[in-house]
Amino acid sequence: MGDASDLNVTEPTPRLDARRNRDAVIAAAIRILATDPEASMREIAAESGVARVTVYRHFPAREHLIQALIDLVVEEERAVVTTAITPDATAAEVFDRLGPGIIRVGGRYRFLDNRPGKVTDAPLRHPAADEPLLIWLTEAAERGELRVDLPPAWMYAMIHGLGRAANEEVLVGRSTADEAGRLLARTLTHTFVEGRAGSAGALHPRAGS
Repeated sequence: MGDASDLNVTEPTPRLDARRNRDAVIAAAIRILATDPEASMREIAAESGVARVTVYRHFPAREHLIQALIDLVVEEERAVVTTAITPDATAAEVFDRLGPGIIRVGGRYRFLDNRPGKVTDAPLRHPAADEPLLIWLTEAAERGELRVDLPPAWMYAMIHGLGRAANEEVLVGRSTADEAGRLLARTLTHTFVEGRAGSAGALHPRAGS
């Protein structure tokens, strides 16, 4: 019979080391590409502290690393949604959390936006039936919390479109990230919540939060 301590071992050390190395490379890529989007794999490896041969074991080419970052964008955007949706939250409260969250993720990965042919939220543009935001929109509409004249799939698409537009406003300097987050949240609430009517004054950046 094996030692009882063996029962606590859930993953071989080499696998844990590999995961830590991969995470270190990704974290380094986010830091360095934020200031220099054209940084080389050599520079990213140096920033990560991981041997270059190990970096290339995880990411044989630069595009493999970029794809990993795009996958992370999708993962973090889904996390924003699941964090925003709590059992006792009203639709307006969910949108109040979604707006800043969308801007936060966009800011963290803004260096990916200018890559030719890359759409960082592409997997979310054709949502599966179990996509968290689409599920919530469908259920909230059925509960009467959202407008019934707009299909959930349409609202889903418009939220992503408005999110990209809001991040563009930050990118070109017409809005700060905080302003964009608040304005996006307010726009979503006044657009999709049943019985809410927006006005130009309500959407002004200097209006009350």
